[in-house]
Amino acid sequence: MSLLLLALPASAQVEMQRPYSATAPHFHFEALNFKTPSSESRFDFYFQIPYSELHFIRSGNEFTAAYEINTRFVGKDGRVAVDESWGEKVNCRGFDETENRNILSSSERHFVVKPGPYALYVTVTEPETGDSYTVQRDILARDFTSQATSISNIMLLFTATASGEKRTIVPNVGGNVFSESDSFPVFYEVYPSDKLDSFNVTTEIIGTENRILYSNSTWFDSRYPVTQIFGEIPKTSLSMSGYVLRVSVRGSNEKGEPITATAETAFSLFFPGLPPTITDLDEAADELLFIASSSTIDSIKASPDIGTKAKRFLSFWHSYHSNLSSDAMFAMREYYNRVSYANEHFTHFFAGWKSDRGMIYILFGPPDNVDRHPFNIDSKPYEIWQYYRKARRFLFVDDTGFGDYRLRSPAWDSNSPYSGMDFTRN
Repeated sequence: MSLLLLALPASAQVEMQRPYSATAPHFHFEALNFKTPSSESRFDFYFQIPYSELHFIRSGNEFTAAYEINTRFVGKDGRVAVDESWGEKVNCRGFDETENRNILSSSERHFVVKPGPYALYVTVTEPETGDSYTVQRDILARDFTSQATSISNIMLLFTATASGEKRTIVPNVGGNVFSESDSFPVFYEVYPSDKLDSFNVTTEIIGTENRILYSNSTWFDSRYPVTQIFGEIPKTSLSMSGYVLRVSVRGSNEKGEPITATAETAFSLFFPGLPPTITDLDEAADELLFIASSSTIDSIKASPDIGTKAKRFLSFWHSYHSNLSSDAMFAMREYYNRVSYANEHFTHFFAGWKSDRGMIYILFGPPDNVDRHPFNIDSKPYEIWQYYRKARRFLFVDDTGFGDYRLRSPAWDSNSPYSGMDFTRN
């Protein structure tokens, strides 16, 4: 699979493009900031990419993929503080592994830079195809020496196991937390002031409208200049949504003056097998309107808990799969990528997926051609979408002049548009 899925012809109409890559990142990375013994600042760089995003070549009984990573730290003055490239190889013994989005190729590096703001550029290139993709993110290398007490960035973890004094951690890059277990591990470092005898760490989960959904406080001795903390964050009462994890460090010096340092990281809770773009299962169930019965949607939403709800949701897609030429998981991801695209491009007085153009886009995918007429003097604004391979043609008219395009032709009927759905891999 090519990594350059977002490179689109500049002259093409936007609705004619495949939306998949616009809503599903090709790879994930984190650059987490830690203190060093010197005045410089350290970044631990973690990178993960699903096998399904790589281009595999078969050699005998094995499948091999190779890719290169380049990281550049560019300061505000334009000077390059870091420019490092390295290669990675992946070997599989079965074709199914090469298509698996849940198997990840991982890599990590450590970089030391001077404190200050940077633009971090991460580029992934496949030598076999020459395709490449770049993501830019603004980051801050903190000056830890300017604070009496400070804290590193928070690292989300898949696992953290201990053997004697040695710990093995597997970073969770991308901020998506599985909802199957009752908790998830995190790691961070606290750098207490040498004037402290002890310090308090308060962990909070922040939901919508800044509601504190969980809070816990623990005291630690400050006998060492660096205290490494491994914590377990409970999530049994959380639904599938986005949250903020906040860690606050407080202590008192000899005069009783408060000393505070805070770190935050965003995370989303999701169920294994569901696309990361789905963060609200009730909303995702409503968005099945075009392909599921009202009783099916109601059954999903009436589930007694998040686990049952996710299983009913996935069960629908597995049963729906029997009518498709593609696998159920690909069809589900494609469907919700189309929903995201419709919400981004067709939202007006209501969500884009509920609009007529959104409905057709979700059911049929990108049209082969879009004929736009937004400024005709003798007619209202209209668009004609052509699907040549499906022998379909749709006319949308903006009766109000405010961009609210309504399907005019063909009229809705029982034979349209379900029979035209296409979730094949292009």
